[in-house]
Amino acid sequence: MEVNHHPHVHHTKKHFKEYFLEFLMIFLAVTLGLFAENIREHVGDRTKEKEYMTSLAQELKYDTLHYNRVLHTIAGLQPKLDSLYKNVKGAARYNYIVQDNW
Repeated sequence: MEVNHHPHVHHTKKHFKEYFLEFLMIFLAVTLGLFAENIREHVGDRTKEKEYMTSLAQELKYDTLHYNRVLHTIAGLQPKLDSLYKNVKGAARYNYIVQDNW
């Protein structure tokens, strides 16, 4: 396997300015990478937020429609259930009186 060496190999001691410049470039690269990642996540979160809000609005519309249908059905059944309750209650009293006479 062929080994590639850097063409400008320096064996001299680096100055403080070179170390500082390398640190600064690495620091800026990492910092800009973090900023870019945060911006990307923010854009993704905003998209999900809009989807969730749309879904919530659709579910609320469906639930309201379903609630109104059930409420209308209950309102229509209420008089029938009241008369059924009165009839059952009256029959129970009648049966109780008849059973006492036996």
